[in-house]
Amino acid sequence: MIERVEICGNIASGKTTLASAFNNAGYSCIFENFSNIMCLDDFYKNPPEYAFETEMTFTLQHYYQLKKAGAPMVISDFSRITDYAFARTTLDNDELVIYEKMFEHLICKIGMPERIILLNTPTDELLKRLNERGRDNEKGISRNYLENVYDNILKTIQEKFSKVKISYLDTDAIQYQNYDLELLASLLS
Repeated sequence: MIERVEICGNIASGKTTLASAFNNAGYSCIFENFSNIMCLDDFYKNPPEYAFETEMTFTLQHYYQLKKAGAPMVISDFSRITDYAFARTTLDNDELVIYEKMFEHLICKIGMPERIILLNTPTDELLKRLNERGRDNEKGISRNYLENVYDNILKTIQEKFSKVKISYLDTDAIQYQNYDLELLASLLS
């Protein structure tokens, strides 16, 4: 039986939407609470100045949530792959060395997920979704940033999570209204 599934994808790729579908189908899910990240607004205003504390905070919060989940099977709308990909995208080399040590320590403590669900969404669609949800702090997110994050997601999977089973979901091709029980089960099989 699968014990932990992490949903992985870019900003606005549909991670929470997919986790909500699993939750509505009776699966045990945990959701990221980005409102607890005090430095997030500062990060979006000045990424180089606030990247380190932002990436560390997200990663530690996710670790804590996964550690405390306790259900026999849990699905999260966040992934350590995404955490690492964001760190690779935003941190300078010295900061990344420090981050990597913490990241590896946390992986040793909590282990790998049994499955990753990787969401693929074209950059144009991500930008459209970001515009539609209208969060002030996300207005400055660029195409280049989103593309770098996704490239780093793929690199992180290859380098650190290559032994984890991966299910792929093109969130542009399948509308969220069609996240039925059969689709959800197929992502876990």
